[in-house]
Amino acid sequence: MAKSRGRLYLWMCLAAALASFLVGFMVGWFIKPLKETATSVRYHQSIRWELVSEMKAENIKSFLRSFTKLPHLAGTEENFLLAKKIQTQWKKFGLDSAKLVHYDVLLSYPNETNANYISTVNEHGIEIFKTSYLEPPPDGYENVTNIVPPYNAFSAQGMPEGDLVYVNYARTEDFFKLEREMSINCTGKIVIARYGKIFRGNKVKNAMLAGAIGIILYSDPADYFAPEIQPYPKGWNLPGTAAQRGNVLNLNGAGDPLTPGYPAKEYTFRLDVEEGVGIPKIPVHPIGYNDAEILLRHLGGIAPPDESWKGALNVSYNIGPGFTGSHSFRKVRMHVHNINKITRIYNVIGTIRGSVEPDRYVILGGHRDAWVFGAVDPTSGVAVLQEIVRSFGKLMSKGWRPRRTIIFASWDAEEFGLLGSTEWAEENAKILQERSIAYINSDSSIEGNYTLRVDCTPLLYQLVYELTKEIPSPDGGFESKSLYESWLEKDPSPANKNLPR
Repeated sequence: MAKSRGRLYLWMCLAAALASFLVGFMVGWFIKPLKETATSVRYHQSIRWELVSEMKAENIKSFLRSFTKLPHLAGTEENFLLAKKIQTQWKKFGLDSAKLVHYDVLLSYPNETNANYISTVNEHGIEIFKTSYLEPPPDGYENVTNIVPPYNAFSAQGMPEGDLVYVNYARTEDFFKLEREMSINCTGKIVIARYGKIFRGNKVKNAMLAGAIGIILYSDPADYFAPEIQPYPKGWNLPGTAAQRGNVLNLNGAGDPLTPGYPAKEYTFRLDVEEGVGIPKIPVHPIGYNDAEILLRHLGGIAPPDESWKGALNVSYNIGPGFTGSHSFRKVRMHVHNINKITRIYNVIGTIRGSVEPDRYVILGGHRDAWVFGAVDPTSGVAVLQEIVRSFGKLMSKGWRPRRTIIFASWDAEEFGLLGSTEWAEENAKILQERSIAYINSDSSIEGNYTLRVDCTPLLYQLVYELTKEIPSPDGGFESKSLYESWLEKDPSPANKNLPR
């Protein structure tokens, strides 16, 4: 276990190195001198390697532990204090500036006095079964408070009651199959869907278009289990008591639902909450697969159309509508009481002023807020970003300064729909259109230790390939090879086997 953790931190350090290389290249990218001397080439290479050698996996580990001691949901005091902590450290590291930039956006929270849950009721309206209100706390965190219970942010309030219909992943094609091939009408029904394939907000939108009065979401082991690994706490697979939190907006890049296209500042005109962009009109609630199995076990109706509709639970995955046998008179009732309210959020924006082209910006950012502790998403990225900032500060203390301005950003309220970054971009849209060169995102810097994964625009493909050829591979068996070589061997592109995916 210790060896595995060591490799994880090594991969995080590697992610920091790659991000730093990207920033370094972007600082001077597209502005190459007509004649680049061997001396200048050696100088730039030495700066890059001095930056990388300054980064330490132990520092990333320390930042990660420090930033995940408490839950830090967007809009909470804990997340504000974390923003101030990051700002203070950036100033200490030597950035030219580190500022808190606030916005007042619409956020969504569970009702503290009226819990969300799903129940089954008999013909007399008496509740026979209730899903769990809370998740069991992880080991060592039993005394931590302010852990938000599982919920889907921006769900409509309500207590709809009706027959249950299983709709697979709630994709458009799933609803087409139900209606056109199986003659199952979801109008007036509560549907249950498994997470995966598409964004959860699109599942809700599709359910609304199909006429459903509510939708229940769960994570099926078929989609969220690594093979031959036990659920937590015996292994790291998802336990049956865990439910996936997440927002269910359909924003299409609008940012704050009440100020689409404009920064959510004090002076901005706001829509009424009922008119907010992308806010669903039906209740939505997530549950763990233990509770989902109980609901699905007694579904009646016809069998699933094919194997693609079956998950890994010990149930038939019948479609419904409604239950069968002795449960045939029972209905499903949703209890969703979320509260939407305008809440202040805080981005941290730090800068290193460029020496030659200070009006050209290379931006490196990642979000800070998490649904709970956020060790992987996003704090593995936050810790990497923090070590990058510290390492750049060390170079500055020795007299170095980048050609172009570097902007570092710690975004707030990403989990609620990319709100912090979108509002900042809306406020600075004109200047960013004219001056920004590239944006590099540091979110979940590590999700495993098998190989590298990079998502970027095609313009940067070749740059990433060339940079990874300069970085040694951290993998066993590839000690004398580059990161590019191990990446290519482990994950070749389906379209071109001579390139990594």
